[in-house]
Amino acid sequence: MTGEQSETWRIAGAVAWTASGNDIVALDLESPTAHPMTLQETAAYVWEELAESGPISTDALVKNIAEAYDATQDVVRNDVLELLERLHEQHLIIAG
Repeated sequence: MTGEQSETWRIAGAVAWTASGNDIVALDLESPTAHPMTLQETAAYVWEELAESGPISTDALVKNIAEAYDATQDVVRNDVLELLERLHEQHLIIAG
């Protein structure tokens, strides 16, 4: 991950996911050693944004989350970047 603010993200093609209550459970189907990842609260909201609007830029995600949670973009930016990095490392999302 480059960490560029204008990078765009989308859910990887080989990912299965489902909503379970307010949570999202996602799994990389291409990795035989992958474990399901459960996303809760804000992380689930980010996933829903990716699913509905992807590809979507980091800046747009930060803006949407800040608005949804009545926070400033500066407050949510680092958390969003960390989440995107984790999702990318787990091969759940890809850049582009």
